[in-house]
Amino acid sequence: MRPFVFKPYLLIATTFFAVFLFSGCAHLVDTGYPFDFEMFDDSPLPEDVAVWLEGGGQSTVTSRIEAEAKKISGKTRRERLFKAMRYMWQYFTYDRWFKTLAFMRTADELYESRVLGGCSDYALAQITLFRAVGIPARMVVTVNVDWIYQYLKNPLTMTEGHSFIEVFLEDRWYLVDSTYRYFFSEYDPQMPSFPHGEYLCKKGIDFWDIGIKNMEDMDRILRHVALKYRGNFKEPSYPKDPI
Repeated sequence: MRPFVFKPYLLIATTFFAVFLFSGCAHLVDTGYPFDFEMFDDSPLPEDVAVWLEGGGQSTVTSRIEAEAKKISGKTRRERLFKAMRYMWQYFTYDRWFKTLAFMRTADELYESRVLGGCSDYALAQITLFRAVGIPARMVVTVNVDWIYQYLKNPLTMTEGHSFIEVFLEDRWYLVDSTYRYFFSEYDPQMPSFPHGEYLCKKGIDFWDIGIKNMEDMDRILRHVALKYRGNFKEPSYPKDPI
């Protein structure tokens, strides 16, 4: 089974996490948030947005996940989002060997094991928790543009992509990178270009909803998008805040 290759930035994040674990800290140190949550007010959810509170077969909010969601408080969706992100980084660990199970496990299985194997696991665990705390969220699967050009020259090149999450806060959609812990403001959900040199493949409830249940499914989708790519990528300049 061919591995789904991710960019090396994850090493920085996991090293950061390991420093706290091996320095004797029981949990991550809260260094504060980039803004005052009191500045933001939630608008009522439009019907076409509220549907993204519902999970799918892979991202069902089970009793196990509901119990975790009750530990996260916040008056606004934005506050709950930032706390949910930090909660996951506090209580989950990373093990690269679990990449072989990418797309195969359910969110409930991830919360049972507390071990994540790559950006797909990070995104699935996080998007399910977002919905559990009342934040509409969509899964976004992308393909790496540099890989596309390599693939067009050598079809045997291993696929490279990433998983983002769109979240609805206040009155519009924003972008979250749950792997590298970034929140992107001024996000345009109509644009096919994404940070880190990524290009849109599909959006949906979860990976199974998109049609991805294993590595082979992901390979097939990314290669299909690569063959249709027309060179229209432009790196977005979205402001970003660390979470």
